[in-house]
Amino acid sequence: MLVTSAYRRLAMKTHFASQPSPQRGITLLEMLLVLGLLVAIAAVAMPSATRPLETYRLRKSGDLVRAEWAKARAKAMETGRTYVFRYQPDANGYMVEPWYSDEDYLESSTMMGTTGFGTTTATATLFDQSTPDAMKYLPEGVTFVASETTQDARDLLASQGTDALVNQDTSMSSPIFFYPDGTSSTARLFVKNERERYIKLSLRGLTGVVYVSDLLTAENVE
Repeated sequence: MLVTSAYRRLAMKTHFASQPSPQRGITLLEMLLVLGLLVAIAAVAMPSATRPLETYRLRKSGDLVRAEWAKARAKAMETGRTYVFRYQPDANGYMVEPWYSDEDYLESSTMMGTTGFGTTTATATLFDQSTPDAMKYLPEGVTFVASETTQDARDLLASQGTDALVNQDTSMSSPIFFYPDGTSSTARLFVKNERERYIKLSLRGLTGVVYVSDLLTAENVE
């Protein structure tokens, strides 16, 4: 009897031990705490993750402007006419286009004739240069800040009289000139990203060589 009773107690213990214990579920409060923790971690890590991309876009913008200046110089030498680079201040749009001279204005006026209102169609054509197709843009988040141009006699001459009137566009910056002989304006141009990091491009007028700086802070620019 004692052996039978002990055997039964052992069997019962074995039976209850083999039964799976009830699983405790996750409460809504615990889930919200975990989600809040994940959001906080993502907010801290996000700037570190996006900084390399912003730096890449800024450097790419510097290389893009340098390439556009090289193209403008090559076009001027190939076509035998002056080209200009202009940009939208505090924005990311820019244009590379021919600079229309007094000779272009007079020749086009003679060939095209006049309209019934007494305005030459050539004048209207020359004024309408800021077409959407001609406008190009820097990468997202990068804008033009400012430029400095050391004007020589040719720059001053081109910026006055009929030339300036025909090429006038108040929404764009002052032009940076590229001449058919391979020379250009001597200029400095700054672009920046949303983190207030800058790149400076320096254009040597005599040789047309462009130098692109490393990343600069606002203190370096000032």
